[in-house]
Amino acid sequence: MLPYSLFIPAKVVFMGSYLSLTTRLSLMFSIAMLAIWGLVSVVLMQSLEHHFAHQDYTDIQSKIRLTENVIANQLPTTQHGWSELESQLQQMLASYEGYYLLISDQEGQPLIHQPPRTQATAIAQALPATAQLPLQESWTENGTRYRSITEQIFFEPTPTWPSGSVLVRVALDTRYHQHFINDIKVGLAWLTGGIALISVLLGWLASRSGLKPLRSLARLSARITANKLDYRLSLADAPLELHAPIQSFNDMLDRLENSFERLTAFSSDIAHELRTPVNSLMMQTQVALTQPRNAQEYREVLYANLETAERLARMISEMLFLAKSEQGKLAMQLKPLVLAEELDELLEFFEPLACEQQVLLTRQGNAHLNGDRALLQRVFSNLLTNAIRYTPPKGEVLVVINSDNTGTTVQVINPGLPIPIEKQAHLFDRFYRADDARQPVTEGTGLGLAIAKAIVNAHQGTINVHSSTQHTRFSVWLPDD
Repeated sequence: MLPYSLFIPAKVVFMGSYLSLTTRLSLMFSIAMLAIWGLVSVVLMQSLEHHFAHQDYTDIQSKIRLTENVIANQLPTTQHGWSELESQLQQMLASYEGYYLLISDQEGQPLIHQPPRTQATAIAQALPATAQLPLQESWTENGTRYRSITEQIFFEPTPTWPSGSVLVRVALDTRYHQHFINDIKVGLAWLTGGIALISVLLGWLASRSGLKPLRSLARLSARITANKLDYRLSLADAPLELHAPIQSFNDMLDRLENSFERLTAFSSDIAHELRTPVNSLMMQTQVALTQPRNAQEYREVLYANLETAERLARMISEMLFLAKSEQGKLAMQLKPLVLAEELDELLEFFEPLACEQQVLLTRQGNAHLNGDRALLQRVFSNLLTNAIRYTPPKGEVLVVINSDNTGTTVQVINPGLPIPIEKQAHLFDRFYRADDARQPVTEGTGLGLAIAKAIVNAHQGTINVHSSTQHTRFSVWLPDD
């Protein structure tokens, strides 16, 4: 005996797990059509059965009335009683095919049985004494359905029949319309097969036509590579149900294209930024090796190389930080902070640099919020460093803290040369410098503002810049929660 697990794949395939979406929709459409057609067929057959049953009982009732009239009119005039009446009833029923008549007395003893030898044996059975009249019956015998009605009829008493009442049972052989119903059933069976075939074909055509945008989506996906991300799927010819997935797919391509563009630009920037310090290291080392030198000269070369290596290490560390922030892997430790205290500590730290640049540092306002102390200090350190560096001598760097119901805003404002509007939008890009618009040279890596933006975004905040001839203002907004 095969193990049960061997049957599982076959069962899964049978249940449709490996069927195409077109095939599944075709089958479901066909099943729905057949279910509707089956319901219509059942209702039709039930209606026909009800119609013929009503017609049969109406005809049987008319024969009972006819028999009642014959008995009432002919029985008093007959000399031999029921024997003469039987021949008259036989002549009456001779013109009606398929009818059977049984007349009994009150005890159920047969008086007249027409025709004398009937195939409907149930018509000859005595009526139960406890039966309630009139009584309608239906039964099947030798594949033929019979229907009957039994009633008690009354007439004037006669010398031959003083009781004045008898039991009359009339049965009908319904095979004449059973053939009609059977023919309809055969026709419905053939029609059902045709509908099943047509519904499968129409379901397949409708599904294939309706799923055409999905096939286009698959072909489009096959053409997409890292160098070809500009393809988009049109919504014009797509059904309404596919607009949402198609739009989501196009939006995904937009995000991928933007990500690859940023990655390409980032790679180029990295190569450009790393080339200068690496070339500096190589050149200084090559110059040192061109001829023998004393220990002091070698020491000076090593110090120069150490400064370049430290700059490289700082750049690499900042790039790793940005990579973590983009992947949402920054480990933040949120806790309540008093911004006035944190910023005063930073201002005290930058006081020597500000004195060297002859710049005054001032803070206004206070607020409380939840944030990562080390990361937020890094943000404001970058902003203060830039503000001090670009503030002219005897200028003032002003830090303003404002708080409202939505959150807290920290502004770092300094005078100096304005930043052109077309360059303000790129200030937070990696390795971007606007030094040519302000003062000529910096020793930074060009990643400080990009890191500041990444940290603010991690706190669900925003950072922006506004620069004019009067001052340059960096604004950091942080939510209260």
